Amino acid sequence: MTKLSCARMVASLVVLTIAPVLSTPGHATGSVVTVPPPQVADYWVSVSRQPGGTLVFDGYAPDEATRATFSQADGADTSWLKLGSGAPSLYDAATAFGLATLNRLSEGRFALRGTVLSVSGVANTQADFIDLRQNLRTAVPQGTILAMAEISAPRIERYTFSARLNSGGGLALSGYVPSPEVENTLIDLAGAGTTSALRYGSGEPVDFVSVLDHALPLMSRLADGEMRLDRGQWLLSGTPKSAADADSIRETLAEHRLIEHGWSLALAAPAPMPQPAVRPVVETSAEPRPDREPIVAETLVGVAQVAAAAPDAAALDQCRAVLDELSDQNAILFRSGAAVLLEGASDIIGAMADALARCPDASVEVAGHTDSDGDAGANLALSVARAEAVVSVLINLGIAPDRLYAVGYGESQPVADNGSPAGKALNRRIVVSLRVPN
Repeated sequence: MTKLSCARMVASLVVLTIAPVLSTPGHATGSVVTVPPPQVADYWVSVSRQPGGTLVFDGYAPDEATRATFSQADGADTSWLKLGSGAPSLYDAATAFGLATLNRLSEGRFALRGTVLSVSGVANTQADFIDLRQNLRTAVPQGTILAMAEISAPRIERYTFSARLNSGGGLALSGYVPSPEVENTLIDLAGAGTTSALRYGSGEPVDFVSVLDHALPLMSRLADGEMRLDRGQWLLSGTPKSAADADSIRETLAEHRLIEHGWSLALAAPAPMPQPAVRPVVETSAEPRPDREPIVAETLVGVAQVAAAAPDAAALDQCRAVLDELSDQNAILFRSGAAVLLEGASDIIGAMADALARCPDASVEVAGHTDSDGDAGANLALSVARAEAVVSVLINLGIAPDRLYAVGYGESQPVADNGSPAGKALNRRIVVSLRVPN
């Protein structure tokens, strides 16, 4: 028999002396009766650990001895705890389990209603987090039903995460994740060769897991680099394996609006293709071109030849004129809502590269513009991603990266009415121009 049970038996012997109604011979001068606590049909008890450490008891205890035992716990406040009969037989074991659990939480709550048990809170340490998860699977008192078990890892003030490419091509994961389940998900997502030094902590950014679901596969498109979270800001840095890989990274960030989740990019120029004369392969689409005369190869070659024939003194003017003419054609088209170049864009970008080769000292601005459909912030991000996609192709064609500036204007500089399909087609454009210093 436990101490608590013995104390309860002693408490039940509390007596009340009642004065006799009659004092006749043979009639007792006093009577001893036991008065139990009132019967409770819906029997429950809860204990909450407050952030300052106070334990607040509420609900019912079967007797005064039990309530007195509870009051001896550090920081206990039993003023809300009432006495009531009808406690389930597992009351002692369940409350002991609940208090032991709360001792390993920085804040949380334990509740017992009949035979139904629930526990929630934030673990003190990582060791507490791991042990409590195991205990809630194996050490719950027999006869209870565990309806809820929500234990979070300890809160981390400065939440960090890193995925770095190692020398073998796999990823080395470090920093924090919310749980072992998330760790296993990320290891599976990262693929073969992944190593993990992750710890468990709560306080992760909103949509932490869903964002990584989109972003972590992008590491496979880098020859070297790292994905890092620190102080709420994400940075993806490194060297893409190719211009197409760089385009895919930028497209994914635009498509899933990761810029709005605090993402930024720091990508080095990919190594030039072994055969730079070969135009990059682009994706095809059935999206219609704007209503204008198609650009044929002969026209592009003729424009480029003008720049080639220009004397040195007029090279900048000729280069500018060629770029203006090519930009006015508005023939650098993309897949709808994305930064993926459509078929035919490589021809005109190639002609621009030929012209830029004739004015090698001039800086170049590649400006992206969109129509007004959709969110303005998303359009701005998309315009930047499309400008960077064109820059990547120009670099692949031999134009020095330090000459090129990708700029996005979103929907802020329309050249036509966005109220018609034709006007929107004109507003979705790439403009390549010279930035010649004075």
